[in-house]
Amino acid sequence: MARTIDTIFNEMVAQKNATPALNELTSSSATAIWRLMLYVVAFAVHVLEVLWDEYRKEVDTAIDEMVPHRPKWYRDKTLAFMADKTLIPDTDQYDTSAMGEDEIAAARVVKHATANESAEASALIIKVAGADPNDSTKRAPLTESQATQLAAYLHEIKDAGVRIQLVNEEPDEFRCAVDIYYDPTKEPTSVQYDCEDAIRNYIENLPFNGQFSNMALIDALQAVDGVRIAELQSSESAPAASEAFMPINAYIIPAAGYFHLAEATINIYPYAL
Repeated sequence: MARTIDTIFNEMVAQKNATPALNELTSSSATAIWRLMLYVVAFAVHVLEVLWDEYRKEVDTAIDEMVPHRPKWYRDKTLAFMADKTLIPDTDQYDTSAMGEDEIAAARVVKHATANESAEASALIIKVAGADPNDSTKRAPLTESQATQLAAYLHEIKDAGVRIQLVNEEPDEFRCAVDIYYDPTKEPTSVQYDCEDAIRNYIENLPFNGQFSNMALIDALQAVDGVRIAELQSSESAPAASEAFMPINAYIIPAAGYFHLAEATINIYPYAL
């Protein structure tokens, strides 16, 4: 990291004081010629060190981007995809020189992406989601046209021999049943509403392609004001491609990368010793 001008200047003054041949330079005036010369040199050294820091960052970034075989590279490139735009020939870059920031953001329709190797499928699984056009805070699949363009884009930039499986689906459906024993000094309807809200917030705000766990769901319910005991009776999920709900054994990662709360059955009872 670049040193400050004062740090460099003080080090040079200290070295001057330690050099007997320079003992005649004794003026303490801020405008003394020798002090001004040291300051100019200190400033130049500081600028050089700042430039070296920037160069080091550029080199580190270039090295990171030169390793195309890691899943992270594919994830980053998927997020960089721009709908209805054409790549610069023989590159994996777009010409954005004539585009404003808002136009660039609007073209980058992939808002969530993960890339993971699958030993079973011998392929790189890339899951994606965009933003719901009616609520930008919610996830939604890309349109058919966007997904087609994205698949062509990935085929263009991928390494030779890499098989890519693109997952762009409606969210997995989730449902559960829980028993809630609530503080009888609280309004049961309010506690029940807060519990349903806690389930929805946990389910629909998991990190993209993040892991759901029964234990974490109970933890979210236990944090609701008025809940004394939360007991999970069942939890089930169904991928968009299937209407069959299957029990969740401890934890699961949604096939689409994200969930939608289909149903939450909350049985509520007053807590009593």
